[in-house]
Amino acid sequence: MKCRGRVAIAVIASVAGCASSPQSDPHYVATEQNIHQVLHHQVSHVPELIQTDAEVEGEHSLGFYVQMALGQNPEILAAQRAINASSAVIPQVVSLDDPMLVDTLQPFDNYSVQTAAGRAPNTLSLSQKFPWFGKLDARGQVAEQEVQIAMTRLAQAELKVTEDVRLAYYEMQFSQRAIAITDEDAALLRDLLKIAEARYRTGAASQQDVLRAQVELNRIDDRLITLRRQLRQSQADLAKVLHTSPESNLLATSDVEIPSVPEQIEQLYQMAAECRPELQERFYAMQKSQRARNVAELNYFPDITAGLGWQAVTTNDAISPVSNGNDNLMMTVGVSLPIWRDKLDAGVREWEQRSRENARRYESTLDDTFRMIRRLTVQIDAIHQQLDLFKGSMIPKTEQALRVSTADYRVNKVDFQQLLDNWSDLLMFHLQVARLEASLVQTLASLERVVGCELASAPTPLPMPEPADETAVPASETPLLTPVPAPAEE
Repeated sequence: MKCRGRVAIAVIASVAGCASSPQSDPHYVATEQNIHQVLHHQVSHVPELIQTDAEVEGEHSLGFYVQMALGQNPEILAAQRAINASSAVIPQVVSLDDPMLVDTLQPFDNYSVQTAAGRAPNTLSLSQKFPWFGKLDARGQVAEQEVQIAMTRLAQAELKVTEDVRLAYYEMQFSQRAIAITDEDAALLRDLLKIAEARYRTGAASQQDVLRAQVELNRIDDRLITLRRQLRQSQADLAKVLHTSPESNLLATSDVEIPSVPEQIEQLYQMAAECRPELQERFYAMQKSQRARNVAELNYFPDITAGLGWQAVTTNDAISPVSNGNDNLMMTVGVSLPIWRDKLDAGVREWEQRSRENARRYESTLDDTFRMIRRLTVQIDAIHQQLDLFKGSMIPKTEQALRVSTADYRVNKVDFQQLLDNWSDLLMFHLQVARLEASLVQTLASLERVVGCELASAPTPLPMPEPADETAVPASETPLLTPVPAPAEE
């Protein structure tokens, strides 16, 4: 009897030993320790977050920043972990439940079960539940759809991060271009100031002309302060997406790359219907609902439980005169009884309604996708028209007006204010062109995120404005007032 008891205890101990937890992922252990230290104020992440990275300092291309963000942005890394977590659900739902091992002890001789074979102080049973055929596979299919949904969310995160990088990068690039344009037009204004000073010294003009030019130079300084502030703000926005220090000196390259866009909007609609991750997520949600409904239908069928039992029998203190101490072996079979039809019917109806819900959400997302594509393409067309207007008409005419007014000012045909107005208009138009080009590429970035596919076939670079050629002349003479040229047309 003592030997049998030891065997039973050994079996239970061995099964319990198999349930020890696996070795933890080193990354998880490090994360857990980090959280513990931060919660107990032992360390702070602030020094790490504000430490600049020499790799990102200075001027880099858009592609460099995009690749860096895709590799270390926390939202993308979180989405990747979500996929791993969803994948780990599959082996859980397709596996059988843990078997049940039960040991029933009756240690008191006078209060234990007595049989003809003797007293039965110990009963050991092992049972396993087997779901109805197809249930485990159906549950696995539902979990697989969750993995697909998690993958579409990763694609959404990557597109969102790419868009955020491009928006911040183009804003930073605009600020850099605007500063360069303003500096160059300020040089032109200083030439006008020299003309006014020379005419004032000869008595051909009033001191008021000189003062007006000096005030305009002060306004230029004020504008540069604003532009530099905007540059630093856009650098902070880009640093956030890159998960690097906000103190990093991030700079854009000189060229604006404008990707080509399909001319037919129907092509964009088709691309979005095939590529957009939000639509794919809705589609996988519909499939998940249908497969979950299959699981609910399988719940109408019973689950089967099979087991083995062993009962120790001893002749010690047995009251039966024919007791022989032979142990008992048993086999058990049981089935669940799915008799609560209201619950089972409600489970099927739930997933039918969720399937219809996801179908309507798919349609709503598709409508919203087409709406955004239409709005963005209209905006792109309008920007193209504005750029054509500025580059083809307004800037050339303003440059000509500035040259004419400069010559007329020399002979007192126009006042200095008219000359300043023409110069100011030219500066505003150059800045407006830079702003429109930045808005164009930013809108294209948003369009590419909505569509979900890469729109660019071959980017067309738009160079930064080159400094105007200058010819040295005496301060008393009229300088060569060649305005800063606008960015070259495609």
